[in-house]
Amino acid sequence: MYRTLLGIVGCLLGALFLVGMTFSASVEKEADFRFVNAEPKNLDPALATGEPEGRILMNVFEGLMRLEAKSLRPIGGVAKSYDLSEDGTRYTFHLRDDARWTDGHPVTSHDFVYSWRRILDPTIAGQYAYILHGIVDARAFNTFGGHVKALRGPIREALTKLIAQSPGGASARDWQTMLSDTQAHSALEQAKDPVLAQRLAQRQGRLSKAELEDCLRRFLEQAKELERAYQSAVRHFGKDRGIYAPDDHTFVVELEAPLPFFLEVTTFYPTMPVPRWVVEAPGNANDWFVPEKIVSNGPFVLKSWKVQDRIRLEKSATYWARAETRSNLIDLFPIDSVTTSLNLYLTGQVDWLPKEYPEDLAPRLKQRPDFYAVPGMVVYFYRLNCSRPPFNDKRVREAVNLAIDRKVIAEKVLGRGELPAYHFVPPGMPGYQRPESGIRLDVQRAKELLAEAGYPDGKGLPEIGILFNTVEAHKKIAEVIADQLGRNLNLKVSAYNQEWQSYLETTRNMNYDMARAAWIGDYTDPNTFLDMWITNGGNNETGFASPSYDLLVRAAGNIGGYLDRQAAILDVVGDRASIAKLFQSSSGADSPERRRARAELRLRLLAEAESMLVNDEFPIVPIYFYVNSGLLSPKVKGLYPMLELPDGTKAPNLQAHHPLYAVEKVD
Repeated sequence: MYRTLLGIVGCLLGALFLVGMTFSASVEKEADFRFVNAEPKNLDPALATGEPEGRILMNVFEGLMRLEAKSLRPIGGVAKSYDLSEDGTRYTFHLRDDARWTDGHPVTSHDFVYSWRRILDPTIAGQYAYILHGIVDARAFNTFGGHVKALRGPIREALTKLIAQSPGGASARDWQTMLSDTQAHSALEQAKDPVLAQRLAQRQGRLSKAELEDCLRRFLEQAKELERAYQSAVRHFGKDRGIYAPDDHTFVVELEAPLPFFLEVTTFYPTMPVPRWVVEAPGNANDWFVPEKIVSNGPFVLKSWKVQDRIRLEKSATYWARAETRSNLIDLFPIDSVTTSLNLYLTGQVDWLPKEYPEDLAPRLKQRPDFYAVPGMVVYFYRLNCSRPPFNDKRVREAVNLAIDRKVIAEKVLGRGELPAYHFVPPGMPGYQRPESGIRLDVQRAKELLAEAGYPDGKGLPEIGILFNTVEAHKKIAEVIADQLGRNLNLKVSAYNQEWQSYLETTRNMNYDMARAAWIGDYTDPNTFLDMWITNGGNNETGFASPSYDLLVRAAGNIGGYLDRQAAILDVVGDRASIAKLFQSSSGADSPERRRARAELRLRLLAEAESMLVNDEFPIVPIYFYVNSGLLSPKVKGLYPMLELPDGTKAPNLQAHHPLYAVEKVD
């Protein structure tokens, strides 16, 4: 098998020899462990969003908890222990005395207060800020200031204009258009005013001029309420409410409601501490994380970063558990070409090749003893730009979803055991029952939808671009989908690529039609796949905005806080009777029965939210669920594609997280 594969790619060995010479010449000492990893955009935990960044950050920094390498269960990190209140809403973390930054400073609870406030600071624009919104005051601190500005600025201006243009009152359609264009529902989501709630939901008839003027008054009253809440959060969040540090080694977190995945969140890089004295030093604002400046607290330090060449990690001399760190030096090589990556592995220049190999060689690679493939908690999908034509029309979005043959892509293009995706949440989430999905292959219905949208047989639709980052597999999938949409719907579709950093910038600026993406669950719960689609969510990047969707996701995160909005929630769910019953059981005094009802209701509301994605709104195009696969040298120990759980059983590493402190290469 080695000879067969080397024969296929033998023509590139001369070039690879030069590549190998380049790598060897740039390294003063051979690393203990080497693998392929895309070039990161930046290494600021508050701003990073991608897997290439995550693989580095999860090993250079450490949060309150860390992941045990062989089971991925949260275990003590900077925190040696924690206490949890009986109602599950208050964590008290006790930090280690021997946790140190690489410059010798102790890691304190104040570092966590600073870092968590920093990612929630709206001027930072951290895309993962929402992951902390379940903490008391966190959402107010992060978003309410912006809502106040919107209500007093563009929303007020738009409603004033509508009033001026409508002396006889406005139709409900014009009213809803104004609300949608200004994203007013997001700014008003916290409003408890029943009259305002009724008018925000009005989609029939007309609103008189007096009613519109009354709405304007209520909007401005809500702005005052939000400003009070925002100013209160600014004064108290991080000081004596939400999160705070009673002393250097105690860190308190107050949740709005119990979150079963919260400890997993504390292992995730957006929640890791950063050194304030380095971040805020003059001249460091945009590059404090480069090797010459960075101060970190994880098992490794960032020794060097040579763009498009190599990133080197070195064992930290100050890490509290440095005796557990098995490798002294680890090298990561940013290689875009999957053929080159495979050759580097086959010629022994890297020890681990996660995913990056030619798709057409998968059947042969699967026969190798060093190949692994396990189910992944990852969905491959396309974002649709809902903010501009043609995808601002959900009929066009649905038509595209119905015209793609996912089975062909999974079985013929990929062939590693991937599953066609008709949902956004992958299978296997504990306790979660995914809703029925309207996504399927139905070309006839897709054609009918296009005609209804004013594009019979695709006529009148401009050429559509599919953006993907530069990886050969993404190119192949994009070309197949472009061909299917052309043949099935007579659409003109072209695929084009950008390098990783440019691709991230383009998608964030929403300068695309369709854009390739993948989402790895940050923790083992459907919420990690669904809360990203709330209006203005940091990782939304589609322009999709639905007040009903926002309501369901936020209610799922705080059942007790949304009991008084039961009627509004029941108006937007499918199974009203059973959900109403769960609401009834979720009220009253605390008891095991109430806690069970709330846990079930949380998952049911999340399922209703997913139903909106795959049955009603279609802001994304799910394509397939990953198989986490790769090639791993048999000499490497401590990297676990299959997890070893405390009860002795094994389970697939769904998230493909691999803490590098446990990895070593043996002869």
